[in-house]
Amino acid sequence: MKLWPDAARDFPVVLQRNAFTPRLVARAGDVWRAMQDVVVDESTAVGWPPERYQQTRTMFVVRSMVVKHAREVKINEPMTGRTFVSRARREILFTREVRLSGSTDLIATATQEWAYLSHDLTPTKPGPELYDAFRIHPGFTQIELPDAEVLAGGPAHQFEFTTWHTWMDPFGHINHPDYVDFCDEAWARILVSKGLEPQNLVPDAEAVYFRAPISANAVVLVESKLKGYTGGIAVVDHRIVVEGKLVATATTHRHLLGDTGTQLIDALK
Repeated sequence: MKLWPDAARDFPVVLQRNAFTPRLVARAGDVWRAMQDVVVDESTAVGWPPERYQQTRTMFVVRSMVVKHAREVKINEPMTGRTFVSRARREILFTREVRLSGSTDLIATATQEWAYLSHDLTPTKPGPELYDAFRIHPGFTQIELPDAEVLAGGPAHQFEFTTWHTWMDPFGHINHPDYVDFCDEAWARILVSKGLEPQNLVPDAEAVYFRAPISANAVVLVESKLKGYTGGIAVVDHRIVVEGKLVATATTHRHLLGDTGTQLIDALK
């Protein structure tokens, strides 16, 4: 299966030391940040750097993102990113594919759904200078989460925190990879409560669906519940709530190093 068009540009990807766990592998959220950097690099290459969006008081906002991890990223590993637009609808909604590769193999793939908005979050159509800058490459298969065998029951695990002002992105809200960090922190707290090592959690796939932005000094509740499993991988659904309002939903697929049975599944029940 062809993973990217021949015209897709290659962009070098470098993850800094703070992206890596004590096992010296990258966190899932930092793989998302690497993909975001690739998208920004591609936009800059066609004449639309971040400063130009600020000048036009417009922005692309992620509505959803699905990622599948072929393997973990090792520290100091050279990588290449590629991205391209595969679909446009009503000149407001865009589907973008992202591929992250090592020197000889594929590391992660993603499908993103974007909306073009003004700074006051009003949907708006881009002018021809922006719309024509991004060539559309149709016909590529979108990334989807693997099917999971659903398990009934199980408790809803919760934790709550307040967002920091220093977490805000250039548009003044929580950046979309941070939501993956929230979900993995939920996983970590559950594992610690069951006597398991959270640093041994390995990302296999995740999807986040965004409903509303999160600002600074917001009280965020993360509710996580076991959904099922697929091939030894546990699947958890997450609800992210601010002041009673559902702002995002997510599903994460994870397995635990050294788990030869149902250790991870049992911890979530």
